[in-house]
Amino acid sequence: MKRFSFRLERLRELRERAERERAGQLGDAMRDERLRAQALERACRELERAGEQAAGLPAAGPVSAGLLHALDRARGAAESRADEAATSLKGASERVVEEREHYRLARRDLRVVERLKEKRYEAWREQGAREERKESDEVSQHLRITRGEHP
Repeated sequence: MKRFSFRLERLRELRERAERERAGQLGDAMRDERLRAQALERACRELERAGEQAAGLPAAGPVSAGLLHALDRARGAAESRADEAATSLKGASERVVEEREHYRLARRDLRVVERLKEKRYEAWREQGAREERKESDEVSQHLRITRGEHP
């Protein structure tokens, strides 16, 4: 019996490679999202510290306008960084959603070809089994004829 050969093997390999590439891109997007989430956490902690500094000023004594202005600027800068980090995280999260969808489609395309290959392999195996049975029947019949037995 001849070897099993899947004519679409090259397509299956290409789809498998595409799926691996999409998985890598999804992994990159997820790492980027995690890093941006950590950056947002740091920015929020900075904003908290800036608020705590202003709250920690002595209430009993005079506070210079320069100090108040500096604290307000620091709080404003921390707030701005937190907003930028949140926007950046949102973009990274959207990219993860897109990459997940691309990966899902690449995985589906690969599974379609793999299922076709499995079906073709099963058909090839069944055909081979039928041919072997036919050959075995022919040999048996030939042996009966040569021995003088008739069915």
